[in-house]
Amino acid sequence: MMFEPLDMQFQKRMDLHRAARLSMLRNRVVKRMDKVAHSVDEVEQAVAVLVETANRPDLPYARDLQIALARQALRRTCARA
Repeated sequence: MMFEPLDMQFQKRMDLHRAARLSMLRNRVVKRMDKVAHSVDEVEQAVAVLVETANRPDLPYARDLQIALARQALRRTCARA
């Protein structure tokens, strides 16, 4: 013979707990997606600088400096992601 649990609110509490955990998980995923989107924007900017610099052969020393700065920015962005 099976007995009902003494706590009649168990199912309700379990549903609330599950909803709260799903909400927290969703917030974490959205926050991570925002961070990734920000990092992608930084990488795209660094790549744009790198491409622009590579297409200007008339700036030998400035080109080297800009490439170094773009690489540094790219490394910083990848380290944060």
